[in-house]
Amino acid sequence: MLPIQHEPHWVYKTAQITRIGWFIIHLLMIILFLSSRPFFWLLMPLFLSSFLIPQWTGTKVNSFGVRNYALLELIFSGLFLIVGCYYTKEYSSFLAYPALCAGIYSREGKERWFLWAGFSIAPFFAVLAIGLDELGMGVIDGFFFFGIGIAIAKVLEAEKKTKMLLEENRRQNQLLEKYAKQIEKITLLEERNRLAKDLHDTIGHTFTSVIMGLDAASFLQKKSPDKAQEQIDLLRNVMRKSLDEVRSQIHQISPNEEKEDLSTQLKKVVNDFALHTQLEINFEHLGSQDLSISTQGTITLIRCLQESLTNAVRHGHANKITAALSGDDSNVILTIKDNGIGISNINFGFGLNGMRDRLESLQGGINIESKVKEGTTVSCFLPVKVRV
Repeated sequence: MLPIQHEPHWVYKTAQITRIGWFIIHLLMIILFLSSRPFFWLLMPLFLSSFLIPQWTGTKVNSFGVRNYALLELIFSGLFLIVGCYYTKEYSSFLAYPALCAGIYSREGKERWFLWAGFSIAPFFAVLAIGLDELGMGVIDGFFFFGIGIAIAKVLEAEKKTKMLLEENRRQNQLLEKYAKQIEKITLLEERNRLAKDLHDTIGHTFTSVIMGLDAASFLQKKSPDKAQEQIDLLRNVMRKSLDEVRSQIHQISPNEEKEDLSTQLKKVVNDFALHTQLEINFEHLGSQDLSISTQGTITLIRCLQESLTNAVRHGHANKITAALSGDDSNVILTIKDNGIGISNINFGFGLNGMRDRLESLQGGINIESKVKEGTTVSCFLPVKVRV
């Protein structure tokens, strides 16, 4: 029989179970009212064929009977209707529910419309077998119920497509999440490699200079103690400066930062820069929302803040800077505003291009506004989720 147990939707199961009930009712009517007629033994095989063949010719989804169920329903149920009307001389609505089931199981394409035409014509042949005097509304049973079946089929097809799209969307989201995690790992690895190279270059260069300087001081210690002391003082300053640079690099990759929220990390960057430059730099966290952002996004905003602060002092000659962190339902926004000399034409050099590339790789962006003698405002935004 049709694989009811494997049907993906309750509508198909209900339709087939109701079809069985429909035929049982007609079987009882035939036995009660027509068993004494001489044509009973001709109608009974036709009736059983119309009941069994369409529904019991296939057990697998791709079998011939299942794939051509609607056509078999038209042939055998239509033939029984015509022959039955001819012998009983009365019109029956027997074809109504088989037409409905056939419409539900019909497949998209021209085949569906040919079947609809067949179910619409079959009742006319049944009427012709009786006589045109019996022509009535029953003649539209096949057309009407097969049309309802098509409407139900289209709804089920649309639901199936929607489920497939949702499943594909879920699968794509999972792939995107995996891709994002891989990108984050790669970015962190690149960041660590870059910092490792910076540390290597800084420490290697400094140590080489200090070792050579100490060799020279050792040589001068006996012949010219004053010059040796001067050399040692110079090397001491070099080492202090190098130590500050190393601390700055280590601070950028400190694992403690991973436990702190975005606002705290940005505020540390601002405070360290203000301490180093002795400038007036303020940090504001606007709103009370806890901004949720990935590690990669956090690193990106930290780098943008560092680059903006450096540009404000180096190129803008600013002595007052304000950094503000804010967010809404879809974005986190970092704004850096200074009172520097400003610029009339904004040219994206190495630093600004790096900021833009970092932000755009995370579906974010950057906006820069500046006027001569009115300072510069840099706005960086990233799409994030906000937890209230």
